Amino acid sequence: MRSKIDNCLSDFKIKDAPKKIKIENAVVGDGMKSFIIGEVGSNHNRDKNVVRQLIDAAAEAKFDAVKFQVYDPEEAFSKNVTTTDVGLEYMYGKKPWWEIARDRILMPREWFEEMFDYVREKGLIPFSTVHRIEDINFLLKLGVGVFKIASIDCNHLPLLKEVAKCNKPLIISTGMARIEEIDETIKMLVEAGNKELIILHCVSCYPPKPEVINLRNIAMFEERYGFPVGYSDHSISNAFTLAALALGSCVVEKHITLDRKMEGPDHFFALEPKDMIDLVKSVRETESALGKEKRILFEDELAIRRMVRRSIVAQKNIKKDEVITPDMVKFARPGEGISPNLFKEEMEGRKANKDISAEEIISWDMIR
Repeated sequence: MRSKIDNCLSDFKIKDAPKKIKIENAVVGDGMKSFIIGEVGSNHNRDKNVVRQLIDAAAEAKFDAVKFQVYDPEEAFSKNVTTTDVGLEYMYGKKPWWEIARDRILMPREWFEEMFDYVREKGLIPFSTVHRIEDINFLLKLGVGVFKIASIDCNHLPLLKEVAKCNKPLIISTGMARIEEIDETIKMLVEAGNKELIILHCVSCYPPKPEVINLRNIAMFEERYGFPVGYSDHSISNAFTLAALALGSCVVEKHITLDRKMEGPDHFFALEPKDMIDLVKSVRETESALGKEKRILFEDELAIRRMVRRSIVAQKNIKKDEVITPDMVKFARPGEGISPNLFKEEMEGRKANKDISAEEIISWDMIR
């Protein structure tokens, strides 16, 4: 039985869900090129030069946007949580996780304005994931054009209600969320007056095993909600991103790094600069290859068709006024003449209008 939420979603989906959403100078959605996001995350390693080099690499690869993380670690984590609890004791020793997040994971807030400006200088769109109201206000002062909602906050309704008031597009990751939680989130945002939504299929494993990626969620989300859908890909391979495009994804999000061997929790599954170039090239080629839901024969294929399809060809010399019979013809290349499918109904039993030489392609003006 369908829930009340399902029914409500179906109602507004049909009438209101936009197929295209404008993010600054980009348009994301149906019929548009994929919006490719480079997730810096913690891979800046608290080094401004590294951040700038990551932005340079994203620009060189022709990404569309660069995303950063901003949050307050003292608010985000219980101070009882340690590196052991998050499985990173081997990297940082046994310490309070909030301190590691503060000192090693987060990009300092005082860098944001400079880095946002640098991203824009490079022709890309800067934005960030938000985790609290103070973050929203901080980013609005920087002129942010879109907000990202992380998987951990997909059901954080107080935060979502506040961010919905900003009249900015929202990119919502769905990792770890049950379908009823996603329903509730989408319903609440729409009721709050924000219909500029992009939903990202996401599996919150780093990296995920292929058997848990479940890419068919992309088509399911599009059908269920009607909004543009993308894929936040934590896998090492680009193959799943390309498969996601075939299933309707219009947004690609991948972590980026200068070197997978750098110290930090997110480097090993991120794209290095050469991989970033390969990703964009593969995405654009895949988009071109996907084409349209319409049967089209392009000139290259039509040329092959003319060369390799069969025509009705004289198998022997046929004299003028002779009646055309099956033993007089063969069906052979090239395909520039009359289709063999028309012989029985349209040609057999008719008379030659002129002498026809053996191996000559028969045309309609040769018969009567």
